[in-house]
Amino acid sequence: MDALQVGRLTARWIAELPGEDSTVISGLGVQPLLAMLAEVADEPAHTELAEASGGRYGGLLQAPGLRMALGLWTRPEIELEAGVDRFLPPEIRGTLTDQAALDAWVVERTDGLLRRMPVELDPDVLLVLASALALRTEWELPFSEYPRDGRRWLGRTDADLDSLRVYETAAGPLTVVTVRGVGEFDVRLAIGDDGRAAVLGAALALDDAGTSGAEVLAAEQSAPGVQFIESSFPGVVLSMPHFEIDAEHDLLEHPEVFGLSAASDTTCGHFPGLSAQPLAIGQARQAVLARFSATGFEAAAVTAMAAPAGAVPTMSAKALLVTLDRPFGFVAIHRPTDIPVVAGWVNYS
Repeated sequence: MDALQVGRLTARWIAELPGEDSTVISGLGVQPLLAMLAEVADEPAHTELAEASGGRYGGLLQAPGLRMALGLWTRPEIELEAGVDRFLPPEIRGTLTDQAALDAWVVERTDGLLRRMPVELDPDVLLVLASALALRTEWELPFSEYPRDGRRWLGRTDADLDSLRVYETAAGPLTVVTVRGVGEFDVRLAIGDDGRAAVLGAALALDDAGTSGAEVLAAEQSAPGVQFIESSFPGVVLSMPHFEIDAEHDLLEHPEVFGLSAASDTTCGHFPGLSAQPLAIGQARQAVLARFSATGFEAAAVTAMAAPAGAVPTMSAKALLVTLDRPFGFVAIHRPTDIPVVAGWVNYS
C-alpha cells in the first residue's frame, strides 16, 4: 500500500464533496476494495478500478493502534473462483444471512465505534465485500479542557516549535500543526485561507519540509491562524474545539472517483475472476467517525460494496499561538509510511 495512492484518492474524493460543512472520509478504507475488485474484473471495469486504486492489492496497513479487516459474504448459491483465496481467504468469508449479522461484524471490527453496515441487505444482494478500520491513539502531550462559547475547548503548550510548520502550496500558505500520538499515528491540523477541498488537498500532498515553527517565530512570519504572544518559554500554544464528526457517504454519487462507472452497470457482470455468476456493484457506501479529545484520537470507518444479480506563566518569551476558531482540516497519519487513515474538515461557523 502506497501513501501517494491513498492520498490522491482521498484528495479526489474530498474535491467532489459539496459544500463546506464538517465531514470526514477514509480513502484508506476504500482503496483495498477497489484494488481487489480490479484484480477480478474484466474490461473496462478493470482499467477504471486499477487507475482509481493506484495499483494492485498490496495488503492492509497493520500497525499498533490500528485494526483493519476485510469481510466477504455471499448467498449460498454463489460459487467463488479459486483465485479469490489470494486476498480473501476462507476464514474471512461468510454466508449472507441477515442485516444483524453484518452489523455485528461492524461492531466487533471497529471496537464498537460504529454500529451498522452502511449497505442494506435486500433479496437482490448476492454478495457484500467490506473493509473496516479502527484507530485509537493517545497524545504524547495531552490537552486541558475548558468551556468556550458553549462548547468544549482544548488547550496545550508544546515546547517543540517544529510541531508547527508553514508550507507554500498551490492553495496558498498552509499552517500545519502536528499533534503527536504515543504510538505510530499523528493528527495533522491544517489551517489555510481557502476552502475545504483546497486546504485538505494541499495537506494530503505536502512534498517538502516547509518552514519550521522556530523560523516562523524568529522572523515573525505571517501564517494562517498564527499569532505571536508573550509566554514563559518559546513553544506552540494550541487552542481548538473538541470535535466528534460522523458521516455516511454514497460512493456511487461519484463513481468516476472510485473507478466504479463501468462496474456499477447492472445490465451485465464485471467480475469473472470473482464468480461465474454475473455480478455488478449495486451499492457502495462508507460510514466513518472521528473523535478528537483532550487525551487522544479515535476513528473508525466501514466501507462496503454490495452486488445484486494546554498554570498561569511568567511572561518572558515569545510563543506561537494557534487558535482554531475558524474552519480547519485534519488528517490522521501513519508516521512511518505517511499513509493517511482518515481526513476531515471541522466547521462550527
